[in-house]
Amino acid sequence: MATIKPFRALRPEPSYSGKLKDLLEAPARVRPETEERQMAAYAEIRNRIDLLKAQGNLHLDEQAGIYIYEIVQPGYRQTGIWTLTAVQDYVEGRIKLHEQTLADSERRICNYRRHTGLEGSPIVLTYPSDETINRIIGEACNAHPEAATNRILKIEDPVTVNELIKAFKGIEESYLADGHHRLAGTVRNNPDSWISSLYIASDQLRIIDYHRVVIPQLPINKTYLLQRLAEICEIKQDFKRRSKGSFELYVDGIWYELQLNNSEALDVVSLQEQILAPLFGITDPRTDSRLKCIGGESADLEIDSLLKLHPEAIAFKLQPMSVDDLMAAAAKGQLLPPKSTWVDPKVPYGLLMYQHSFEGKDISALHYD
Repeated sequence: MATIKPFRALRPEPSYSGKLKDLLEAPARVRPETEERQMAAYAEIRNRIDLLKAQGNLHLDEQAGIYIYEIVQPGYRQTGIWTLTAVQDYVEGRIKLHEQTLADSERRICNYRRHTGLEGSPIVLTYPSDETINRIIGEACNAHPEAATNRILKIEDPVTVNELIKAFKGIEESYLADGHHRLAGTVRNNPDSWISSLYIASDQLRIIDYHRVVIPQLPINKTYLLQRLAEICEIKQDFKRRSKGSFELYVDGIWYELQLNNSEALDVVSLQEQILAPLFGITDPRTDSRLKCIGGESADLEIDSLLKLHPEAIAFKLQPMSVDDLMAAAAKGQLLPPKSTWVDPKVPYGLLMYQHSFEGKDISALHYD
């Protein structure tokens, strides 16, 4: 079952909705990192939250509720339920993961949430489409037919809230689509807590391309690389649409198509196990600084820029996996390499925030990892 409950969201004034990431998250990215500098940054963020509240630029909803988040884009629409989820759902195995995490990212998120008490964006969970949940979402959206590309509706009616809670209890397992580091950091802080969550039915979730770029420490011999790849791949220069077991390879100014001879595994696994580990020595993608992961709608432009900056770099473009692939991997307990899926929707930071209470806690005594 999925254990959810309503919450009082911290909301920005519309004029501040695009500024909060710079105001409340960016200051925590201190370089070089020291405990003293990080603790000062967290204190500054807490002060900024208090100031934004005092100025009326952040508002805490008076009544708890469950929210509907709707995104409308050309050609598709997505609607989901934004609520709190019991972290115990993960501890007890009811939330299924499909991706490894990056150790340093997990640590940083853990520290941020521990010392600021703030969740600026939700994890994204997917689940098999449910008739009751769909009906409640539909009724709420139809009651507010005004057009918008991005909107939030709030459900406060106790009867409807309880109906949603009951419907989610009937979902045996949910699948973490986005937010593996956020969930891991929350578990480290307090496994008995709650986490801000957006539930999107599996028939509305979208997965976009997520590619790999290797920036070698020493130049790689192109002829040798292609010879090694030819042992496990068919190599072409005439492109067709990427399919299962095929990749685009960039090396030394030329793009190639690779078709693996053995492609039974998911592409992101095949790339890691058959190419990145044996040919480049990237055995731990969680920690290897040579490996860059680039995804989303602007991935091609970002890769082009990176290749211009690092002409010696080698790029691999992958076909995105399907939602069914994601759920099947999670159901089997298969943890894919980090950054295997770029999931849409990507919820803007600060749209609805969940603030933990420091009441009764000595903030100065909170430890730093």
